[in-house]
Amino acid sequence: MTWITTPKHLPVGSEIRYGRTMEDRREELERFKRIDLRQYAESRGFIIDRKASSRNSIVMRHTNGDKIGIGKTTANTYVFFNYKNDQGGSIIDLVLSLDGGNLGTARKTLRAYDGSSAVQRAPSPPLPFELQPSQHDASRVLAAWMRAKAIGAIGHPYLTEHRGISAAIQNDPIFHDRIRIDARGNAVFPHFNQTGLCGFELKNGNASGTTFTGFSPGGVKGLACSRPRVSDREMVVCETAVDMLSLATVEGTENRRFFSTSGQFSSHQAECLRSAVKNMPSGATKVLLAFDHDDGGRQLASQIRDVIQNCPIEVVDYFPAEQGMDWNDVLRQTLSTGKSRLTPTL
Repeated sequence: MTWITTPKHLPVGSEIRYGRTMEDRREELERFKRIDLRQYAESRGFIIDRKASSRNSIVMRHTNGDKIGIGKTTANTYVFFNYKNDQGGSIIDLVLSLDGGNLGTARKTLRAYDGSSAVQRAPSPPLPFELQPSQHDASRVLAAWMRAKAIGAIGHPYLTEHRGISAAIQNDPIFHDRIRIDARGNAVFPHFNQTGLCGFELKNGNASGTTFTGFSPGGVKGLACSRPRVSDREMVVCETAVDMLSLATVEGTENRRFFSTSGQFSSHQAECLRSAVKNMPSGATKVLLAFDHDDGGRQLASQIRDVIQNCPIEVVDYFPAEQGMDWNDVLRQTLSTGKSRLTPTL
């Protein structure tokens, strides 16, 4: 049983009515949170940026300079994130940020909008696509990704100076905008699932060998990947984005489509991998499991074999030639010895 304390100023006998009023208010707030926030934002002058939007997160711009990302939770409520001031929340928070005032005035505004008051509103125009519920904070992830900058012609300094990954590979058309640099200098590798951007891998380090590895707050792991081409014949799956780029530097990118799981993978990523195999061109011949040549790499390869065991493409283990090495070790050894290629272990 939930006990509700009645304020002292209420007359005797009004406890039940007071409790119902509080419950009605909570229900009203929950109803407001299920209002389509995209349509409400349009009614307040925001316009959809179709190029920046996906089925996970809608980006909308206002003439006053505001830019917001809107996502949908698995509870079918809507949330937003303002890229300009890093604030966000529900539709109630958006009303307060636009109009000021307090919760009471925000309620009145939303009652007028959703038809629960006598004020009527014009019907909203159709939206370009249905917003899919997301288990991650889609608007927060998109905001952080959009704040990150392009790496430029010289590439990311950590990747070129400490990992030996050529600037040419970092700027190869298949990796265009697949690497950015954030305000802390981290290399940022976007992850995608079937509905679009869902998170990003972070990597950095220095000459002493100290490294930093992280993942986007509010995001979930999908797959880091190169840009697809109809000429791709081999699907290369690596453990990290650094390994993915290292292998591309050692062996080139011709006819290959690259992926990274960012370490141990989840059931969500398993679905992403099955979808990636399914979307390979009809002439695809192999899936190369290019993991570390150690027990952990072999375990990952075995797990992924199980995930894609029914795919029509041959699945091949593609470990570095020497025990204990990963593909960045291969790249750095290649650079130090002058060899153009080290034969992998199949």
